[in-house]
Amino acid sequence: MPVMLILSFIVLLVCAPLLATVAQAEDRCRIPEVGHWYNSAAQTQQIRRIEIESHCAGGVIVSRMRAFTRCAPRDCKWGWTPAIRLTNGRLIARFPGFFGAREIEIISMGSRIEALVKIDSHDPKVADSFHAAILTRE
Repeated sequence: MPVMLILSFIVLLVCAPLLATVAQAEDRCRIPEVGHWYNSAAQTQQIRRIEIESHCAGGVIVSRMRAFTRCAPRDCKWGWTPAIRLTNGRLIARFPGFFGAREIEIISMGSRIEALVKIDSHDPKVADSFHAAILTRE
């Protein structure tokens, strides 16, 4: 029985640094904005929820964003799109669509984010629009 205990201890000593390395790699690939964010004050057609994910691919951090607007009977989903980090530190994602393109720029504020939402209509008769929202982590 003591031999098994010693072997288990040796295996743990050998594997512990590997587990720590994997955890550090995962942390490096996780951007601060990762998570689910919620706007409880959303009006119809305004941002109600944003989901952000990130991972590493070939040593590069890759992130994506999905947005939901307040709709009835359930929220409208914009789908996943790539998100990139701007030189000013903000995260931005562009959502192309049939009637127009939407762009969300994220400003981190600790436990909250501000989402600046621009909607560019493809129809010249429809004015472009903008709204901002403060979201908190779910």
